[in-house]
Amino acid sequence: DILELLWTFSIFLESIAIVPQIVMLQRDGEVENLTSHYVFFMGAYRALYILNWIYRSYFEPYYRHNWIVYIAGTIQTLLYVDFFYYYIVSKSKGLPMRT
Repeated sequence: DILELLWTFSIFLESIAIVPQIVMLQRDGEVENLTSHYVFFMGAYRALYILNWIYRSYFEPYYRHNWIVYIAGTIQTLLYVDFFYYYIVSKSKGLPMRT
């Protein structure tokens, strides 16, 4: 089905859409405050989405597991891990963020 194919493509595209932003942040070295907050909260949104899947799988009796979404969401969250580390370290020390 073409709609299923397009839906699957959009899920995987969403999971890697942040890669250019993260590459640019790594290349520039120093990250503006607003940009760092934006990227951090985009990653936090995805991490919380994973918690939502776990919660729903335990408490909704007719929850349908979708492995494509799980894999793409996990890939997207893993892409943020390095950024999370530098973000948390810089904010805890009160310094500008450097990657």
